[in-house]
Amino acid sequence: MSNTGSNKILLFGVAFIVIIAAITLAYSPKPIDWSLSFSKTETKPFGSKLLFELLPELFDKNQIKTSHSAIHQFFEDSTTRNNNLIILNNTFKPEPADIEKVEELLFNGNHVFIAAHDFSDNVKEWFGIDNYVRYGTNIGITDSLSFNLANRQLRTQLGYWYKNGITNNYFTSYDTLQTTVLGINNSGKTNFIRIKQGKGWLYLNLNPQAFTNYNLLVNDNYEYAFKCLSYLPNQTSVWDEHYKVKYLNSNGTGYSQKSKLSFILDRLPLRLAWYVLLIGILIFFLFESARRQRTVPILKPPGNSTVNFIETIGRLYFSRKNHLDIARKRFSYLQEFIRSRYYINTSDMTDELYQQLADKSAIPVRAIKQLFELGNNLTNMQRISEEDLEQFNRRIEYFYEQCK
Repeated sequence: MSNTGSNKILLFGVAFIVIIAAITLAYSPKPIDWSLSFSKTETKPFGSKLLFELLPELFDKNQIKTSHSAIHQFFEDSTTRNNNLIILNNTFKPEPADIEKVEELLFNGNHVFIAAHDFSDNVKEWFGIDNYVRYGTNIGITDSLSFNLANRQLRTQLGYWYKNGITNNYFTSYDTLQTTVLGINNSGKTNFIRIKQGKGWLYLNLNPQAFTNYNLLVNDNYEYAFKCLSYLPNQTSVWDEHYKVKYLNSNGTGYSQKSKLSFILDRLPLRLAWYVLLIGILIFFLFESARRQRTVPILKPPGNSTVNFIETIGRLYFSRKNHLDIARKRFSYLQEFIRSRYYINTSDMTDELYQQLADKSAIPVRAIKQLFELGNNLTNMQRISEEDLEQFNRRIEYFYEQCK
């Protein structure tokens, strides 16, 4: 009965610890995710949920649409007119079919607004632009920078200042005949332009992070984002989500869709269940491994009968005073040891082989030559003394002890 009661107390104690640990982990504050997203569903600093929810302040709510497909697939009608296409992303590198569709939309009188850090080479060539770009989130920078509008009715005296979470990208060249400068930074560099294309207008802004959740909540910087978008007429507006999940890479220029684990960890009930499961599995393995593990028996190491045999044979040879035969066998065993360990043919040693053996064994080449000279001379001898055998044996033992 006492054992049963103890087991119940232990189980209740373990269950209580699991629940407390899971609740602690589930409610612990998560680190802020500063990765770039620009998606309308993201509430993290560089998502665009706030901007999308405030779009009805500029456009008719019933005329705001979302595109999750490529541009040429969403705008299938070649006569599409009176539309705004809003693309907010880290980079804009469309497929050739999308470039053709954007060109068709512009020439039909539609408006396209693109806020991105950089563009593909074919887009730059088509737009006739080039730009300076610096990737990153710039969290914790020490220098501040500001953006302002060129239109006197929209610009402010001091501009809109940013200290964190912004990049200072600007255009280095553009067609001045077709382009209107709409925005600049505090250094006077152009970062927001409008290009006439057919009957429509193309708007390009090089600092998309100014349109994200984080920067819309800093001071009155939300005004900058809405003033930029106010150039678009109040008509059907299409928000692009396709290019926000298209570029999947790891160098900071693209965005990856959420994994299944991220989906679980972002929701409190699922996160709580996940932690309970993991801690329960860990405790299960700990208890089961401790309960079922058997005592490892202590086995005595087997006796080395080979050593005893060799010692017996050695005493037999030594008692017969056949020193020369012992020396020859010792030298023969040494040669076999060198062949098997260093892969050197010892039957016909040359200066090159002596040097190879010295390099591999870390024994001076002079000592090796002397040893082999003594060993080779044994074939021409009829007998050697016990002192000669001991001296020769010491040289061999030295080789065994010092070789690596």
